[in-house]
This record gives sequence, structure tokens and C-alpha cells, in this order.
Amino acid sequence: MDKIIISFLVKIWLIYAHLIKRMDIMPDNKYAIKKLSEGFEGQLSCILPEATKRFCATHALCRKLYITDIGFYPHAGLHNRERPKGCTQYILIYCIEGEGWYRLYDKTFMVKADQYFILPKLQGHEYGAADKEPWSIYWVHFTGEQAEHLYRFLTPRKQAGPQTVARSPMRQMIFDDILHHLEFMNNTESIVYANCNLYAFITSFKQVQLKTADKKGNSIQTVIALMKDNLDKNLTLEEFAAAVNISASHLSALFREKTKYSPISLFTSLKIQKASQLLQESDYNIKTVASKLGYDDQYHFSRVFKKIMGVSPRKFKETGNN
Repeated sequence: MDKIIISFLVKIWLIYAHLIKRMDIMPDNKYAIKKLSEGFEGQLSCILPEATKRFCATHALCRKLYITDIGFYPHAGLHNRERPKGCTQYILIYCIEGEGWYRLYDKTFMVKADQYFILPKLQGHEYGAADKEPWSIYWVHFTGEQAEHLYRFLTPRKQAGPQTVARSPMRQMIFDDILHHLEFMNNTESIVYANCNLYAFITSFKQVQLKTADKKGNSIQTVIALMKDNLDKNLTLEEFAAAVNISASHLSALFREKTKYSPISLFTSLKIQKASQLLQESDYNIKTVASKLGYDDQYHFSRVFKKIMGVSPRKFKETGNN
């Protein structure tokens, strides 16, 4: 009788184990994630062959930063990927629609449309689409001598959460262009072109961070626009703050957080950039250029110009930007 019972229990367990395997869950995890066995309708992707990766790793124009895998997953329901030991490349994921999540450093982060995150290499992680509104994502695996520097450039210190960015048609065009050229894997010129374009794609996330729709971004953009429209005037910090209805100290803190400049330092820098253009592209003398940028004292203007540009305005005008 005992043998019959044991045999029956073994059969039950085998059937149960088979069902567990087919459902792709573990017995002790009632919240286990369903996983997709096939791709997504409309997906685009390119996984570079090992020979192409070796070419990129040694080519003078690619080895600093190059792609190993890249793709676009639209409405990626049931999308899930887990790498307990991480990946040998950095992974950038940019959500343009829907929602998803990722787990990194024992923390789980929710990801919404117009947010991106970068997973560091060799660090265990997991990510996937939300159940109700699965995300649509651009993703790229990248590596190279400068990969870590770009990761640190785009990932705020002591923060592993997703970053919000404004939508950019140019960013999508660059991505599509990269993917198109990587399809021609046997054409070394196409491979080099695509990888050189990767710089533009990745840094675009930093370039437009100030254009987010939050109140902070709007305040900064309003003030910068005010600066550009008034380069001939000497506006004060208080006047900039009044334009966006916040205190001067708060505005200064916002600028340092987002731009690494104080408002007045940025205003001065914009003036000197304009001065450089006028000195190169017009016949104005230094006194006239100084006056057009709100400097009554051309000698004070010259000192400020040299401090920022490294040469005097007179020498700059004589030699150009060389």
C-alpha cells in the first residue's frame, strides 16, 4: 500500500512540476511573472555578430563607444528579462509609451512614458512591462572605452531611478538611422557611421533634460529665454526670479541643480558667446561689441571675456577661434 501511495504522489508531483515549467513560474512565488515565448508585433532589433563586435572594439572610430545590440519593442506585453549576474554591456532603455519597471540594487522602480534608465554592466537586474499598459521602448546595449563615462554622465550621482526627458523627434530620427545602417553588417562604413551616431543618441537625453514639463524645467527655460532676449541689458538675479515668481535663492538652487551654473554666470556666459560671434562675423570694434552687450566699460568687458574665453577680445578678433 505504501508503495502505491508513494507512486501516486510521485506522479502527482511530476504532473505539477510539468505545469509549473509550462507556466514559467516557481512553486513558492505566487506573484511570479509571466514571460513571453516569442517577439512583439512590429518589433525591430539588431544583434551584431561577434566578428562585427571585434571590428568595433579595435576600430579607431568605434572602440571608444559601440553598439552590441539595439532594438525597439512596441506595446511589449509580457516583456520581462532577468540577469542575476548582469550584462557585460551597459543597457539604456527609453520608454516612449505605457509603463514598465526595473529592479536594481534591491530596489524596484516604476517607469513611465518619457523616462529612461541605464543599467550598469555586471550588476544583477530585472526589468519588464507593466500588465495593464505595457511599455513601448527603445533599447540599446553599448560598451567601449568611454561607456562608463557616458553612464556616469547620464546617471545622477547616488540615484538609480528613472530620469524624465522631453520628447525629441530628432532623437527618434537618430535611433532609426542607427538601426537602418546596422542592418548593413558587412559594410564597414555603415557600422562606423552608426556607432558614431550613438554619441548623438545617448547625449540627447542630457541635452534636452531642461525641457521637461515639470515646474522646475519650465522656470529655467523661461529665464534662459529671458536672458537670450536681453543680452544688451544688465538684468539682476532678482529680476530673473520675479519673472518666474520664485525667490532669488530658489532660482539659484534650481539653476545649479540643472545647469551647474548660477543664473548670473550663465547670463554672462551667453553674453560672451554672443560677443564671440560679433567679433568674428562683424566689423564692430571691441568698444561697440561691449556696448551691445550691456558693458559700459570696455576694459571690464575685456577682462570678463578673457576669463571665459582664455584670450583677450582683441586677440580673438585677430586670430578667430584658432
